[in-house]
Amino acid sequence: MPALSAVATDRPAPGFAIAFQPIVDIAERRIVAQEALVRGLGGGSAASVLARAEGGERFGLEIAIARHALARAVALGVETDVHVNFSPGVLLHTPDVLAAIVAVAEVERFPVAQLVLEVTEGEKIDDPPRLAKVVEAARALGLRIAIDDFGAGYNGLSLLAEVQPDIIKIDMTLTRGVDLHRVRRSIVAGILRMVEQMPLRTIAEGVESLGELSCLHALGLTEMQGFLFGHPVYERATTELDLPLTIRGLTAPPPRPALRLAAERAN
Repeated sequence: MPALSAVATDRPAPGFAIAFQPIVDIAERRIVAQEALVRGLGGGSAASVLARAEGGERFGLEIAIARHALARAVALGVETDVHVNFSPGVLLHTPDVLAAIVAVAEVERFPVAQLVLEVTEGEKIDDPPRLAKVVEAARALGLRIAIDDFGAGYNGLSLLAEVQPDIIKIDMTLTRGVDLHRVRRSIVAGILRMVEQMPLRTIAEGVESLGELSCLHALGLTEMQGFLFGHPVYERATTELDLPLTIRGLTAPPPRPALRLAAERAN
């Protein structure tokens, strides 16, 4: 069982850092999750870290990233869901990969029920029926699966015909400037109509302006991620959400103790 053997009890220096970026529910004005993003120690990209491993070594690196991400989340007192990225190749073709992920969470004392595995659609998913089985097996273990970069990858909308994930994340190429771009707006609206009868959550990625936020909210989206709500922060997690008090079509709920609503963010 090569996957399980990768979960060691020692804690060597990882050689990379984790940056957390919040995922928010704008209707409730709260942070609902943190995405754990791997970065190089000198500010290098995720690609520069992942390029260190090829073939069979990729699993060990992705497990090490997941373990460090969960360890940091626990140390920082993160109480929301945590999203951790895995490549389709690792999730689909590594024996016992889900058991290894659960073992990592248990070693780090991170609740499995709060762990979301993001699989990027930007990398080709060569076996959708197998991914469907992985999704079902993950649910049986208490894990959830999110399809990242939805609408911009190799498989497109047809992927949902065979795979029903727990979450889809609409790619920023569709949400960026959506308030000013009729075609993008129509595509996002079409995605939302398509999935409205499916038991999954939809998150908009790459939200950077109040115009984009208002447009996406008008289309029916409430869960979002992007620089408007917080940049990725190295080895720390954003715990307070800054949003203006007045957003068209959105009523502010009563303030929460851990929530700061600041009008100056609109300026």
